[in-house]
This record gives sequence, structure tokens and C-alpha cells, in this order.
Amino acid sequence: MTEMTEEAARALRSALGAEHAAVWVYGLASAFVSESRVRSALDEAMSAHRAQRDEADKLVRDSGQTPPAAQPAYDVGQSLSDQTSAIRVLAKVEHDCQVGWRSVLENSEDPGLRRTALNGLTTAATRATRWRLTIGERPAAPEFPGQP
Repeated sequence: MTEMTEEAARALRSALGAEHAAVWVYGLASAFVSESRVRSALDEAMSAHRAQRDEADKLVRDSGQTPPAAQPAYDVGQSLSDQTSAIRVLAKVEHDCQVGWRSVLENSEDPGLRRTALNGLTTAATRATRWRLTIGERPAAPEFPGQP
């Protein structure tokens, strides 16, 4: 990887923060999931977020910077009471990840970092769409994924 600009580094740290939050939120949401197919999708997504988080952490460290630490807890913005409310929160945290990774794309010239960011953006957008479809929310996919 080439030297990272301050804008790219800031965007990457923000994306890493979103991935930290996603891992935590998926753990919380797992307590409210009752269907096995939803549980399977949740477990798969949590694993993907852990991998994305670890990759972002490595990229920050490789650039000579200190990665932000995970918070002990995150505000999900609503109370969770059932599977549907948990899935709504999962779609929201996926959007937050999209915003983070889109910012990396917009602020980086490095092909490897941009590839990582594009993967983060597209997989988060796909998961958010699937979660919205699961609960019947329309439109299921936004026109411009990752738009703040």
C-alpha cells in the first residue's frame, strides 16, 4: 500500500469504527432472533463484519497509525423487542458501514484500499437490502448506497 493521505486515514478509521459498532450490534440483535434462517444470515453477517473489521484494523496499523478501539457499547437509537426491531437496527448499522466505506472510496487513490472499501460498501449494501426485504420494508435498496 502506498502512503495514506490524512483524508484517507480519517475515512478508514471511521469505517473501522462502523465495523466495530456492527459487530457489537449484531451480538445484541442475536438475542432477539427467533427464526433459524434469520439466525444463519445473522451469524454469517457477523462473521463478515469481524473479517472486515480485522482487515480495516490491519490497514490502519500498516499505515503507521493507531486504530480506534471498540466502544464498550453503542446506541442503537431504538429499543429492541423482537426480531423485526432487531432487523431494523441491523439494516441501520449496515447503512453506517456503507457510509464509512464509501468515504474511504471517495478519499483514497490506493487500488488495494479502494478494493477493500468497495467490497465493504457492496457487501454492506447487499446485507442491508436483504434485511429490509426480510421485514417487508420498501424500498429495500437505496438509489445510492452509502450516501450519508
